[in-house]
Amino acid sequence: MLICEKCRLKRSWFQIKVSKLFLSFLSLAAALTVNSPVFAADKPKETAENSGAPDVSYPLDEFLDQCLAQPNHGATTSQVECTKQAAQLWDQQMNQDYQRLSHSLCPKAQTLLQDAQRCWLRYRDADQALIDAVYEMTSGTMYAPMQAYSRLRLVRERSLVLKSYLSVLTNSKARKDLPRAGKVREDVENSGSPEVNYPLDETLDHYVDQHLAPSEQASWVEELVGKWDEAMNTAYQKLMVLLPAKAPLIEAQRVWIVFRDAEYPLIDSIYEKLPLEEYRALHAYARLRLTRERTLLLKKYLALTSVSLSSGQ
Repeated sequence: MLICEKCRLKRSWFQIKVSKLFLSFLSLAAALTVNSPVFAADKPKETAENSGAPDVSYPLDEFLDQCLAQPNHGATTSQVECTKQAAQLWDQQMNQDYQRLSHSLCPKAQTLLQDAQRCWLRYRDADQALIDAVYEMTSGTMYAPMQAYSRLRLVRERSLVLKSYLSVLTNSKARKDLPRAGKVREDVENSGSPEVNYPLDETLDHYVDQHLAPSEQASWVEELVGKWDEAMNTAYQKLMVLLPAKAPLIEAQRVWIVFRDAEYPLIDSIYEKLPLEEYRALHAYARLRLTRERTLLLKKYLALTSVSLSSGQ
């Protein structure tokens, strides 16, 4: 009887541990899912001065929030449909932003824009294949809206970047301050979300507060580009170890590098027409923004892959 009682106690302890572990996986997966959408109500609205900034709420963000909040859109299929509709609208918006920017550029810069956009389209297609490879490892319908939003995120960010170029080029009152770190610090549940406060964001905030001159701020931003590049490579290497389908990751990263190298001359052509001292920090941040976003995407894919492997999916 004593032996059987010990067996029951061991089984009971094991069942509790398994249940807690299972619940922790569910909580993490749920957190990763709900961190995907952009909650427009938490941000200032887009204006002519802040258009393109990453910390702003845009009309299409509000469209998605409102669509998801509809009482009859609680089902996963409805959430996916809302996200797909928003993605299509963002694609239309991106094309409009591209055309507006092109009309504001000289012929040489227009060629640079065309080359960069072609490279971005190849990167988008490659990263969508990587997204599919990552989500193939997951199970459960709750991941479907997150997968749809991962695709939307690529187009939304490209649209905002094009908006930011047009804003500084055509509006003398456009924002010249650098984006500030988010209010919520990075943890295992929110890693990869663009609104999160990352250590390198805090570092930038600290230097901006200590050095008000644009030239000094620009020097720190330029230094942090290298730090974000290191963080990106770290996330890439970790994902390479964990992700079974490595070919999509290798290809997506390769074409992203090609896109980045094509985007840099475009950025330079835009800012070379602006007062150097006044816009130097923003010029440097335009480069940093590319690598930061790529790093965060890899972090998000890494978090999903880790959850899938840990839960045995």
